[in-house]
Amino acid sequence: MGWRALLLEAVVALVVIVAFLGLALSIRINPLLRVGQVSGLASLQLRFMLIALPLLIVVIVAARLREGRYFELAVRITCAALAGLVSAFVAGGVIVALRHTPYCLNAHNGDTGLIALWANAFSKHDVAGYPPPFYPPAFPHILAWYKDLSDQPALYALKDLQIAITALVGPATYLCWRRLLRPLWALAIGGLSILVLVEPYKPYEGLVLVMLVPVLIQLAEALRSAEDRTIQDLAKAGVGYGIVLGALCLLYSGWFKWSAPGFIVATACLVPWRGGRWRAWAVLAGVALIVFVAMLWGYLGAIHHYTQVTGTSSLGGGKPMILDDYVYFDVLVDPAYFALWKGDLPGTVGAWPPPGELGGLGVYALLIFAGFGAAIAFGRKRTPVIVVAAIIGGTWLLRFWYAHHLYDTHLVQLYPRTSIELAYAFVVMTGLGVYFAAEKLVRDRPASYSIGALASLVLIFGTAGSAIADRYMPANERSLGLLGWNAQDAFTKNVPPDPP
Repeated sequence: MGWRALLLEAVVALVVIVAFLGLALSIRINPLLRVGQVSGLASLQLRFMLIALPLLIVVIVAARLREGRYFELAVRITCAALAGLVSAFVAGGVIVALRHTPYCLNAHNGDTGLIALWANAFSKHDVAGYPPPFYPPAFPHILAWYKDLSDQPALYALKDLQIAITALVGPATYLCWRRLLRPLWALAIGGLSILVLVEPYKPYEGLVLVMLVPVLIQLAEALRSAEDRTIQDLAKAGVGYGIVLGALCLLYSGWFKWSAPGFIVATACLVPWRGGRWRAWAVLAGVALIVFVAMLWGYLGAIHHYTQVTGTSSLGGGKPMILDDYVYFDVLVDPAYFALWKGDLPGTVGAWPPPGELGGLGVYALLIFAGFGAAIAFGRKRTPVIVVAAIIGGTWLLRFWYAHHLYDTHLVQLYPRTSIELAYAFVVMTGLGVYFAAEKLVRDRPASYSIGALASLVLIFGTAGSAIADRYMPANERSLGLLGWNAQDAFTKNVPPDPP
């Protein structure tokens, strides 16, 4: 995949994001009233269609021209634009929910309050206020830099970052998958998979996960075919992968913990071992590992110092470094259930997990399990299937490993967060199953297939984006709407944006 093509698609996605968010800023409603929220969501839908429908018309017109390159270009541009729109819709919903307040979602409460304190400490070089050594330091540093640059309190600056990063999740996912797939498939697999985890509250966490999986697939494929490349090319690729993975880990390291066992097993199965063929992939892996460790050296050093002082362990065994004893509702449900993620602000849970029709399994769970089987059936020897299946297996086993210790230790150790990774990975596997099945069973690719797929994706992205945005509309109850309500309430009560 040439860098010029990726650059063009990246620019298109960014232009669409800026245009949509600019249009979202013009919505004039009161987000504290339900009629205002409904009006705001409808206004976002109209703005979404104002951009999406002309793109579909361009694709249809291009399909009628005899020159195939015009159609391919139209599809590429439309896919890139829709990748921007799918997450920009949710970011636009945050703009509507936080209208009239400069505060970020949740204001001083919960994690955002802590992150703001850490950012202030970084700005003042107050070592005593720095985050715990095991917390990835990149985002508090980014917030500190941005708040100083924009001359805003941290909780005001965090609002801008919540909107901006949420909007970038779609294009980032699409561009990572474009290194592996054609535009329409990159949009379908990447765009649909982010719908299960896009979270404006702390959007950098989801951003890391949706980028990490396709990047790990690319690295595994590069290791598998390393003997076909020169030493210089392998070294350059190793530097690139080390930098990207290091930056993602510094932004949020949790997904690396859950993904590492499966990825190691997958690469061990994929790389050639016989006849000295291991030397080429060893160069790539070695350079990538060296650069990765160099990127994390300060972070790892701080963790090592912390474990020495506290007598804890970061590698298991003995006293754990992180003592997570937060037993909320999701900790006490069936640990085999992961299909839907409600976060830790569930409101009235009711029957949870939702009742299923077949042995407790609902239709959605049956579909993603069938998709998993289809991916194995049609692409069991393909690198993406092997890597994602191994990541699912490793995450699944770690989930139950921590859950089975719950009774003895009363420590959760963040295991419910594996639900997010499993839900995302199963949607990816379902998409790969459809992709490899179509590759084997569909011999021709008429333009009508692409037009129909794009039309379906427009409807899915528009309605799903509205549903996700609706969850963040201010509501004074234990739900995601409480995050928007706290932001509005803090401004109404003139709460100072920074602690005294």
